Amino acid sequence: MRGVLKEKGKFLVVPVGRVLVRMGLTAEALTALGLLTAAAAGCLFALGLIRWAALLVLVAGILDSADGTVARLRDTVSRAGAFMDSAVDRYCEAIIFCGLLVHYLTARNDGLALLTFAALTGAFLVSYTRARLEGLGKECRVGLLEREDRVIVLALGGFFGESGVQVSLWVLALLSHFTAIQRMRYAVRVLRD
Repeated sequence: MRGVLKEKGKFLVVPVGRVLVRMGLTAEALTALGLLTAAAAGCLFALGLIRWAALLVLVAGILDSADGTVARLRDTVSRAGAFMDSAVDRYCEAIIFCGLLVHYLTARNDGLALLTFAALTGAFLVSYTRARLEGLGKECRVGLLEREDRVIVLALGGFFGESGVQVSLWVLALLSHFTAIQRMRYAVRVLRD
């Protein structure tokens, strides 16, 4: 069990996962709670409450990491659960970025609205390219910006307020698309071999 948790890069959330298991929480409950937390973060971003939204982004990210850990600790890992977790993760990201999009559209800042859209599409492409390649039977461990990294970048930027979020959006937009292109190039090379 430890090897699996460490291999997945989740060994830091194992103590949290154990506490959550003792509390009786299931992976499905944590996934739902993560979605609700992400929705609250999106609403706070839309209202311009950047630091509070950043805190909830971080909480939602922790819940997202913990749900898989709890499933492994409870020995309830399933393909259906993994699928639902991935799908809900996309909803979480969409809701959070949508909140930022509403914030910038309300402020009539088209440039930052477009930057937010670029960050969102980059995030989705990072996830899609990996899922598509793995669906074709190939491993995809290439790239810089996994979901956990995107959560940290956005939350960290948000703790610095409006200007920090803007820097985070630039980082997310550039590195997400860079990662997606890395994965596309890797996929073409692997699939041709």
